[in-house]
Amino acid sequence: MIKTMLSGLIPAFIVLLSLSIPVGIVWVVRYRERQRKRSPLSQHLLRSPGESLRSELDDRMWDLAGYLMALPLIPLMFYAMHLRRALDTGGAPKLSGLLVVVGLMLFGFVSFQTIKTIRKVWKLRLGYDAELAMGQELDQLMRQGAVVFHDVPAAGFNIDHVLVAPNGVFAIETKGRSKPNRDRGTEDAKVVYDGSCLNFPGWVETKPLEQARRQAAWLSKWLTSAVGEAVTVRPVLALPGWFVERKSRSDVLLISGREAPSILKAKQEALPENMIKRIEHQLEQRCRDVEPSMYKKREQISS
Repeated sequence: MIKTMLSGLIPAFIVLLSLSIPVGIVWVVRYRERQRKRSPLSQHLLRSPGESLRSELDDRMWDLAGYLMALPLIPLMFYAMHLRRALDTGGAPKLSGLLVVVGLMLFGFVSFQTIKTIRKVWKLRLGYDAELAMGQELDQLMRQGAVVFHDVPAAGFNIDHVLVAPNGVFAIETKGRSKPNRDRGTEDAKVVYDGSCLNFPGWVETKPLEQARRQAAWLSKWLTSAVGEAVTVRPVLALPGWFVERKSRSDVLLISGREAPSILKAKQEALPENMIKRIEHQLEQRCRDVEPSMYKKREQISS
């Protein structure tokens, strides 16, 4: 039985090898380039909008590529094992029940993981696109004297955006939410905010508001410790692509993507210029951790 299985794996191995050659070439070239070259930049870069999601999205795409490569190989492998068994017996024996069960279970597991990964990729892509869109809108506020940082690392999580302006500090959580398509025009793209809940067309959410509050509280505590003076941070929740209808005031400022300039009009603790500079310095040090290029220094690779 073991001999039959090993001989049946040969065709599958050949197909897998042929599919792996292009991937192997890419990795070899990339490795050689890293050894021979390094980035001209001498310091790490600031984090971009959606930096964490982009990195996770890259990992999931590699996972998906692996599952898609494995799917056609599974039936081929088990068919080769059956064919080899037929040749060994000199006839056309019936399919082994155990072989069929194991093959179906393995194919089902890989199919499940493929579907799961595709859904995860879609969710990550939606979130990344939302953070990228919101980041571009916030960057426009720098023309009006604001300072913006993206994907700020915190204690086991990331704050999507932090805005520092003369009217205060704001921790901005961005959510990407797909819209239903019910042919109702703007009603399918409107979220009603009553101060405690987000009423989307067909469902209700409260966790994004709680998340925005927690992140603002953490940032306030960290900045207070970093600069040595009390720093108040207001939570902001951004929903790019949605129309926002506000029915009540709340501590969490809810905005759509195009309403980013309204943050500069929000009532918050005014900050003197020297305090803005101190806060800006602390945030920049925390956010400047991105490798400037795909080429690492030769010493880092050899170590």
